[in-house]
Amino acid sequence: MTTIGVSTKIWERNQHWSLYSQCGIWDPSTRSVQVWECIRDHDSIPGTEPPNAMYWRFIARR
Repeated sequence: MTTIGVSTKIWERNQHWSLYSQCGIWDPSTRSVQVWECIRDHDSIPGTEPPNAMYWRFIARR
């Protein structure tokens, strides 16, 4: 079981995402935030954002 952090960061370009760090993405269709967990260390560039399964695992909606 994975715990969602109380201060989950928003995915942004030009950041380093370490293994098991979490990010939130606004989903306008459900009007909620999707929370994703990093499964591979990487620097964020276009194409590495969620839902890219090479870098992220979906955890929950808030």
